[in-house]
Amino acid sequence: MDFILTGIFASFMAWLVNKFILSKEGLKGVVFFGPFTEELFKTGMAVFFNASISLTHIIFGFVEAFIDYRNTQNSMVALVSLASHTILGIITYGFYILLNNIFIAFLIAVIVHICWNKLVINIVAQKS
Repeated sequence: MDFILTGIFASFMAWLVNKFILSKEGLKGVVFFGPFTEELFKTGMAVFFNASISLTHIIFGFVEAFIDYRNTQNSMVALVSLASHTILGIITYGFYILLNNIFIAFLIAVIVHICWNKLVINIVAQKS
């Protein structure tokens, strides 16, 4: 059950930092710096609190999905948030098990997350 509180706490901390990044750097900051802070909070707190890395990512995804749904009233946007953070958790944990190195697993997840954010922003920009 530690993963539930860890995921919620990581979500709150990431929300605070991302809000600051957005105010200072705009959308570009969120696309490139946001993934670093989100992955740092999700993975770092899971390791620190000895909680499941994958399940912490999933709880984080549920919180983000809830916020996204509240902001957009679009269930697909919420589902994508949940799915993407679940996949990032699987990537992080998978590479941690494969390489036995949490730092490299974290960096891989950050790179994938940046690429994902860039793809989503490009899709949204094309629709606008």
